Amino acid sequence: MFINPPRVDGFPVVREERFEHKDMGSVYPPLSLLYMASVINKEADYEVKLIDANGFDMGIQTVTEEMIKFAPDIVVSRCGFDTQEQDLEVLKIAHGLGALTVLRNKIIADVTEIRDSIFKKNFVDVFIDSEPEAVIGALCREVMVHKKTKDLQPGQWLLSAEDRAEGCLTFLAKVPGISFRCNGRVFTNEKAAEIKDINKLPFPAYELLPSLKPYHTGVMSAPFALVQTTRGCPFNCTFCAYGKSRCRERNIESVIQEIKYLKSNFSIKSFLFFDDTISIKGGRVEELSKRMVEEGLNSLEWVCCTRANLVTYEMLKAMKKAGMKEIAIGVETGSAEILKNIKKGVTLDDIRQAAKWCKELGIMFYALVIIGLPGETKETVEETIKFIKEIDPFYTQVCFSTPFPNTDIYKYYEENGFLLTKDWSKYFPLAEEPVIRTQALTADDLKKLRNHIYRKLLFRPLYLLRKVRPFDWKWNIEGAKKIMQRIGAVIMKKPVR
Repeated sequence: MFINPPRVDGFPVVREERFEHKDMGSVYPPLSLLYMASVINKEADYEVKLIDANGFDMGIQTVTEEMIKFAPDIVVSRCGFDTQEQDLEVLKIAHGLGALTVLRNKIIADVTEIRDSIFKKNFVDVFIDSEPEAVIGALCREVMVHKKTKDLQPGQWLLSAEDRAEGCLTFLAKVPGISFRCNGRVFTNEKAAEIKDINKLPFPAYELLPSLKPYHTGVMSAPFALVQTTRGCPFNCTFCAYGKSRCRERNIESVIQEIKYLKSNFSIKSFLFFDDTISIKGGRVEELSKRMVEEGLNSLEWVCCTRANLVTYEMLKAMKKAGMKEIAIGVETGSAEILKNIKKGVTLDDIRQAAKWCKELGIMFYALVIIGLPGETKETVEETIKFIKEIDPFYTQVCFSTPFPNTDIYKYYEENGFLLTKDWSKYFPLAEEPVIRTQALTADDLKKLRNHIYRKLLFRPLYLLRKVRPFDWKWNIEGAKKIMQRIGAVIMKKPVR
């Protein structure tokens, strides 16, 4: 049984390989769990169930009832980094019932100290340390072999308290890519080999979900899905928890077939290309866009993320023709010096050019900004405000610098005494309180400056007027909601909900 835990304090949570924290305005399908489910479905005739308590806004009681009804041998779950305490409640209950409990979180997998602290809670049996789809098949096979050695009666759970006391998890010793707890000790197996050819992965098992209607992002219409065409990001941004990895690509025809499958079987209206950098190879994106038009898939709206130095006018034009409505680009800052500090590998001129092309083509440019990066001062914040006004994106999101503990920037803050807390529940980029300070700015300074940025950027008549689309009332209503949420954050000093 795969379980995406419930929402946290009413907030949806993204629990994926490249986002692992609360999200204010989006509800994503549990892509990683869907991929794992599809892998074991392809491999053997397992009885598989998936519960998306986050997407369908189910409470823990409903999840518990579903577990009791299904009586799984294995419960696999993911957690957000900032929501790990709440998310682990699912596995605590599953452990008490008698299932083998399995957890995955990319950031935690990279930090042994945090992973081992979770094992000390005594209700997580297995932690997936490697790429999940490279692990789940072998794990399930070993569990099934072990199960055959036990004389289980119908309805009897796999693991009793006596089993665990006797160290019964030693049968997992040969499963690559996991750590497991046995007799109070943590054993770490060898890493699983990276999946070299991701074309061999089956499509995510969307058929295990009741529908795709709960899923959306921003103003993208439901039913909504995630489509991943590449894995990995080779760049060295010091603040990123997911970079410095080899990029692997799916072939274009595989991507086209998946989109067609989602459209014909689930009637999706929109989707997000869930790649770290969709345009890492420009010619590939142009070819994909061309094929989408040829297959009539440009009737679907879609969004994506990339870097400003990896787009061209012709590429953006092709993407727009293929249905792209919005592109999110990490602007990060308006300070050239800070861009160098964080090893972004992008210049302000790169960003200017990308923004100009998007405006000419009528593409919504979504600017992602971070304040509190190394070297941040009141003066550099003013540079950022000036720069954002100059490039004039359709929308700007401003986050506090949030140094996840597997990043280079975390070491910088820690070594310089700028790290304010190791309470991981506060490590949420859109949180009300920053978890860092800079040499020049206190946490309170950063809070005031973020509100100052939003006041300067949001309360502009031309900015507000540009959000209105004639004859598109759905867009206008949703856009108004988003703007009012931001205004509320500025005035009420509360996180955006």
